[in-house]
Amino acid sequence: MIFRGHESLQYPSRKEFQHLGEIMHQVRGIQGRAQLPNLASAVKPLIPHEFSACGAFSIPKRALQIGYTSFNAELNELYVTQGFVTDPSIQLLQKTQIGTVSSEDSPDLVIPREVTNLKLDFGVKTCLSVGVRGVLGVCTYFALSNFDQRLLWKLRTMMQILGPHFHLAYMRATTWVEGSRPSPKRFGLTAREEEIMRWVAEGKTNWEISVILHVSLNTIKFHLKNIYHKLGGVENRWSAVAQWQSASADLLLSDLDPRNEDN
Repeated sequence: MIFRGHESLQYPSRKEFQHLGEIMHQVRGIQGRAQLPNLASAVKPLIPHEFSACGAFSIPKRALQIGYTSFNAELNELYVTQGFVTDPSIQLLQKTQIGTVSSEDSPDLVIPREVTNLKLDFGVKTCLSVGVRGVLGVCTYFALSNFDQRLLWKLRTMMQILGPHFHLAYMRATTWVEGSRPSPKRFGLTAREEEIMRWVAEGKTNWEISVILHVSLNTIKFHLKNIYHKLGGVENRWSAVAQWQSASADLLLSDLDPRNEDN
């Protein structure tokens, strides 16, 4: 299978990464289904688009369930029942173990002409779909359509970074009910590992972090391997940031919860 790896992604500029950081912070506030449209609207200032959708895909059941969509209802029904099986991002979730994939990652996976024509019938001209692997075979699915085709590669890069954050937001919004908020996770990172994660979240490269902390590049890489393991076996820095920031936010909310005050 031909696969365009992370090396084909263009690293965001400092200004773009600052905006991505603001989006990461913004989506941590998504707590319910009614807020799911905020995922796409958070991206819109960076990459204007017309249609969006998000949902969950079960690998064992091979079924797609939509949580929010602004696509035509008839197109949505046809895609959920038939069309999704041809989506490259869905196929990659089933055929690989990669954490975050997109419809642009494997050029040898071609969408059938009848599906492409169906989209055109409903005014869908450009589209990027993204799949994020979750636990127990439950993954999340995000689609954005009718953006400037020249911005496709920028959108692919940004969704590679934001995908893990969107996944956690979607799972919070669709699986928590009143009183069932999961207990905050404590990953047991050392003070040095916490410091490294703060710089990673700021968008610093491994080399920049090594210069800041006055250690070798190899030491930073060694620390990151340990961090990835402690954060549940994540595969890259963006998934690590998502897990780390989510846990930090949960711990803060837990500390502020009046039910945790001493009587």
